[in-house]
Amino acid sequence: MNNSLAEELSSHVPRMYRVALRMVNDANEADDVLQDACVKALRGMDGFDGRATLATWLHRITINCVRDYIRKRQRAAQKNHDMDSEVIDMLTTDEITPSVRVEKRELYTIASAAVKSLPDDCRSAFILTQLDGYSYDEAATIENQPRGTVASRVYRAKKILLEQINARTGGRV
Repeated sequence: MNNSLAEELSSHVPRMYRVALRMVNDANEADDVLQDACVKALRGMDGFDGRATLATWLHRITINCVRDYIRKRQRAAQKNHDMDSEVIDMLTTDEITPSVRVEKRELYTIASAAVKSLPDDCRSAFILTQLDGYSYDEAATIENQPRGTVASRVYRAKKILLEQINARTGGRV
């Protein structure tokens, strides 16, 4: 195993965790996915050929681990969980009024549920590009799809999200 690659893995762990958290919406489940992704990455380090960047390779592994985890969870008929309330609290500040804070929490909960309900392919493309800051080209490499496919999935995800959020909020958003 290339020790420098293994050491560099640690610098990518926070971003890998964010991807996992956004896709599974539960901190404990994201920890499990991250652990699985790190184990798979460390086992496969010798196979890393440098055709993609290390970040892209690691996030591809993370996305695959998330998909595996979701499939296992669905087979076991487990219910999805909302994100921890402390994550929601981080989105609000003390300077806003209680009514605005409640409205922001409600919108966040609606948006989070809408993202969670997206089809897998649209959800991962949307999260990678819109929430985690990857370019369409980087997301295409991670998803192992053409750039146009990723762009189409993001467009479809945005359309679905807008429809769902407007339906839940009576068109307020």
